[in-house]
Amino acid sequence: RDFINNKKLNVSLLKQLQTTLLVLQAVLDDAEEKQINNRAVKQWLDDLKDAVFDAEDLLNQISYESLRCK
Repeated sequence: RDFINNKKLNVSLLKQLQTTLLVLQAVLDDAEEKQINNRAVKQWLDDLKDAVFDAEDLLNQISYESLRCK
């Protein structure tokens, strides 16, 4: 929100989001194996992947804008 409102970014919160994304990657890797035998896991995995990709895109945009402003 701060990024969108052109306020100073909370770097700690940004690092927390990055850490969360790394943890989710481990969960995704595990679910990849389980989706073969479980349709519900496959649907959940597809939805989670979409959310993670959106979050990664947002982080990349914030990083780019931060560097550009420096």
